[in-house]
Amino acid sequence: MTQQTEASLIRIFNSVTDPFVIYDQAYHILMVNPAFAATFQQPPEKLLGRRCFQVLYNRKELCDDCHVKDVFVTGEARVREKLLTLPDGSQRYFEVHSYPVKDPWGNIIQAFEHSQDITERKSLEMQLKTSEEKYRTIVEMAREGIFILDYKARFTFANECLARMLGYTPQEFLGRTLCSLMDEEARVQGRAQFNQSRQGQALAQEIRLTCQDGTHVNCMISVTPLMVGNDFFGSIGIVTDISQIKQVETELRAAKDTLAAQAWELQKTQSQLETLLEIARQVHTKGSLGEIINFIQDISRKTFSQADPLFLILDSGRNSFLPLEDCQPKVAAPSGRLFQQLEKVAATAELVGHLDKIKDSQIITKTQHNFLPPQMRQAVSSYPSWFGLPLLTPEQCIGFFFLGSHTAQDYAPEDLRFFQALFGQISGYIHQLVLREAEIKLLRQKVTERSSYGEIIGQCGKMQEVYELIDLVSGSDATVFITGENGTGKELVARAIHERSHRRKGPFIVANCSAYSPTLLESELFGHEKGAFTGAIRQKKGRIERAQGGTLFLDEIGDIAPATQILLLRFLQDHCFERVGGEETIMADVRVLAATNKDLFKEADAGRFREDLYYRLNVIAIPLPALRERKEDIPLLCQHFLEKFNRKEGKQIKRFSPNTLQVLMDFDWPGNVRQLENAVSHAVIVCQADVVGRKHLPRFLKDKSEETSSTSLVEQERRLILRVLKEANWNKHDAARRLKLSRSTLYSKIRRYNLEPNASIV
Repeated sequence: MTQQTEASLIRIFNSVTDPFVIYDQAYHILMVNPAFAATFQQPPEKLLGRRCFQVLYNRKELCDDCHVKDVFVTGEARVREKLLTLPDGSQRYFEVHSYPVKDPWGNIIQAFEHSQDITERKSLEMQLKTSEEKYRTIVEMAREGIFILDYKARFTFANECLARMLGYTPQEFLGRTLCSLMDEEARVQGRAQFNQSRQGQALAQEIRLTCQDGTHVNCMISVTPLMVGNDFFGSIGIVTDISQIKQVETELRAAKDTLAAQAWELQKTQSQLETLLEIARQVHTKGSLGEIINFIQDISRKTFSQADPLFLILDSGRNSFLPLEDCQPKVAAPSGRLFQQLEKVAATAELVGHLDKIKDSQIITKTQHNFLPPQMRQAVSSYPSWFGLPLLTPEQCIGFFFLGSHTAQDYAPEDLRFFQALFGQISGYIHQLVLREAEIKLLRQKVTERSSYGEIIGQCGKMQEVYELIDLVSGSDATVFITGENGTGKELVARAIHERSHRRKGPFIVANCSAYSPTLLESELFGHEKGAFTGAIRQKKGRIERAQGGTLFLDEIGDIAPATQILLLRFLQDHCFERVGGEETIMADVRVLAATNKDLFKEADAGRFREDLYYRLNVIAIPLPALRERKEDIPLLCQHFLEKFNRKEGKQIKRFSPNTLQVLMDFDWPGNVRQLENAVSHAVIVCQADVVGRKHLPRFLKDKSEETSSTSLVEQERRLILRVLKEANWNKHDAARRLKLSRSTLYSKIRRYNLEPNASIV
């Protein structure tokens, strides 16, 4: 080696920034570079000749694991990490590379070492190791399964949670693919999604994984790709067992469905309650049994469209079932077939006996048919499904209701309860309509010797007495005294007497005594001469004179003045009179009929009417009854006036509804027949149908009927229950027995009507 080459090598040796040192075979330092001297903080000349263990470890003897010794012994290079304590007391990690130096014959003559300070790297490695241990602990403690896949989707790591979840050990995952844990359906979907992950797309998917024992677990897998630039190296995933969540979701869905069903049932129940409330408002507007049966039929069709409503309703005498001919064909036809079938197998009396044994409004279905008599079961056996319930009033059973379905079905309990509540609410009113129509029918069928007398309409006993008196007095000329309230037909009686007397070809003159002042009344009755008083410009014949050969009817005779009473008394005595202002006595062949709405006996007793005139008038008295005293004549009068005003108005109204007739019969009629006639005239004018209904009546009748009907059932039931409770000393068991109700029903009605021991019956 030339000196120039050696100098170059020395320059290179000294310029290297890492520490370099050369040892001889006795471990003495032969040469160091400045970096080595700086590291150990001593000049190079002080380091030369010293042994390695003295400089590096401050020892007095060779180290047992001396790395320089290994090089001399083995002749091979060595790399070791050494922790050295420097002269300033600091400790540094070095990565020491030891190399042998050989002569041309292969003998080791020297060794040199090159060291790198790796203190910072060791610190980072230790931190990384600590972090790795910490995160591994966290991963192993996680409640979710965590895994790492390589770029071929093979497991390189799986934590304990994932292993427990699927029944494997963590090592058994290594090398397996994620798709191998899926069933066939999920495997196809998993491959497609893994391809998305390879493209750098994160994915989250609910999927089913197969456990080692063959069972399956519903999981949510979230996979995040591991990318460096555009290169895909693998992915990390999290697996969450959602089996319990799925079970909870299933339970929640079931609960939701249950709640929805309950909400629907609640809504349906609310709708049915609203329907019952509407029925309570409308039921009293139904004026006949046919109308209310049709009303029920419409309600049943809304709930059961493919079913026949069948009614068995006893007549008022409980002798037979009503034919319901006035109902819609959808009710009348199936009910008629039911009547025919029952007539073939049983007598009505036998069925009534069975019905009378029913004490509670129990719903009876086809599966509970033993509660019914065999004849009824046989009559409805053609329906695949049916249910029925009795129509009960507090006193008795008035009939039975069936609903026969054309297809087999199970009836919802709330629908059955609805019909039970419906008939519990209206059975009493149905019974009232049956009784009312029977009464009206009886009145219509009742035949008497005479239902009218001329224009006088009536067939009650009191009117028969009036007719007899008219017959008796018509043949004589005796004065007849007709009494009665306004509107009872006093003038009609007077005309009837005149028409049946021998004077019927003579005039019938009416003088309304209350329509004139005393002076004018005297002139109206007796006439006056020309100049008798101011304005008397000519002679005038009075009504007495004009009635010559006929009949004079003095209406409201109780209102004439005392002076006129004297003149009238004289005329009644001798049938002679003078005109006002005249001197000639005139004879008049006139029969006098008088009428008043006053009690003239009391008037005479009080001095307001001449007693002798009263007795002269009251030769034969015909008292006319007020309309409220002969209400059985109201249907006859109504029909008479209906025909009269039909002709006048050019209409063809056939009849009054039973409910309307009942309203007319319930009214007291202070204006009597005249007021009734006006009411019928009003109804005919406003009615545009074939039947006069309650809505066509004048306001005073509608208001009165609404007031009556609004309390007729509810208030009567309240009063009945309260009265029986008081009679039973508030012993509810005894009261329920008397009312023929169950105790639960009685308690419900007590709460409904807010009844208390101190409540008033009125």
